[in-house]
Amino acid sequence: MLNDKYRILSTRHLTDSSIAVAGDNGIRIDVQDFIQIKPVTLPSLKGNKPGWNGTSISDIFQAPNVSVFTSANALNVLKQHYFGVNGLRNELRTVFLTNNARIGCISGKTLQKAREIFPDAEILASSPYGSELAAALIALGNISEVNFYCGNQKRHELPDALKQAGITVHEYVIYENIPAPAVINGDYDGILFFSPSAVKSYLSANRINSKTVCFAIGRTTATELREHTDNKIIMSTDISEDSMVRTAIFYFNNINCYE
Repeated sequence: MLNDKYRILSTRHLTDSSIAVAGDNGIRIDVQDFIQIKPVTLPSLKGNKPGWNGTSISDIFQAPNVSVFTSANALNVLKQHYFGVNGLRNELRTVFLTNNARIGCISGKTLQKAREIFPDAEILASSPYGSELAAALIALGNISEVNFYCGNQKRHELPDALKQAGITVHEYVIYENIPAPAVINGDYDGILFFSPSAVKSYLSANRINSKTVCFAIGRTTATELREHTDNKIIMSTDISEDSMVRTAIFYFNNINCYE
């Protein structure tokens, strides 16, 4: 766009609508994924009840089981790699029953995805950070064990807190975060970081220009950035893509207020 005043790099895929909103506000966003998500098939999730046509049935997502998610990636992997069409697009040939699920999850995009995939679920608790989600689940006082669906780069605050409270945690690592570093040519006015692993991946192949503003989706990502750079770090007002983009728009439209 000819009227672009600022250039931003997003280290993760963004929706066309987010890019368009930024463009309408004089900001051009380029996208380069620095993390790839690789699904993992877990035989331990294979159903233990006979189904039909050689399939099995799993009720692991049924009440009274409690499913915990701290990433939308885990939910996407479940939907695309485990559930599939009629539950059969997976090596397990397992049909997963998903009604009557009981869920605890991170708010924002993760909660939105949980409601999409489990429309009839009871959301027991949601919080913006793992430690707060753990506290909310513990405070319910009636949970003795949970199934935690996560990636190989999961943070440990949530499972550790639950275990310390006497809650049994069954961890299912159903995807891997694979670094996808790429050399970026040219300088940007801002860079959007959505995870600590994306920060590490970016910095493994690039340096951040001293004048570039770093935008972090939350506390953990901001903390990772502070370990590697003295650049200005602006934290999103909420842990969502929309909030990240609007935080950047507000910053550059009011840049004098930050000087």
